[in-house]
Amino acid sequence: MSGAEQTGGALKVTAVLASPHGSGSTAAAVDAVLDGCRDAGAVCTLVDLRDGAADGFAGAREAIEEADAVVFASPTYRATHTSLLASFLEGVERGARFETRAPLRGKATAVVMTGAAPEHFLATERLRATLASFYAVQVLSPSLFLTRSAFGPDASLTPDAAGTAVLHGRALVDLAAACRASGNIALLKPLV
Repeated sequence: MSGAEQTGGALKVTAVLASPHGSGSTAAAVDAVLDGCRDAGAVCTLVDLRDGAADGFAGAREAIEEADAVVFASPTYRATHTSLLASFLEGVERGARFETRAPLRGKATAVVMTGAAPEHFLATERLRATLASFYAVQVLSPSLFLTRSAFGPDASLTPDAAGTAVLHGRALVDLAAACRASGNIALLKPLV
């Protein structure tokens, strides 16, 4: 039985793509993760942040509020996620003092990042820590970090990398089902 079936309805997964180029390796990686989410019975939406910068990301914020799980996908630049993703997250309320909403609190999330070298995987930890402590989300561990070796000459994922990405998607749906079924996870508050 899929995670969606266990919780009484299709789970909604929104992927937030924060690549300034949009059609490269990060897009291929997040597409494979969403394939895994669909395999597990989830309804998926992809939001490209390049399309929402002009309106302050209003559509993207609405999409994450409606989702049961959110995938944050970014290439690695200067050992961290893109400024596009940082700008988006700065506008997401977290239920702190003087804020009326917390659209991410208690939700399942996944971090998907691509980078030039394997040692840049540590960039996923910076984003994971921000999401977990600042927004009180449940982050799928480990994050998915893919380097150039995970892609073939046509920029598609290798079979091994695609399988790993699909597995991350399936696991995210399981985590989202557990978060949805819990009466306590959504009550947890950010550290600050």
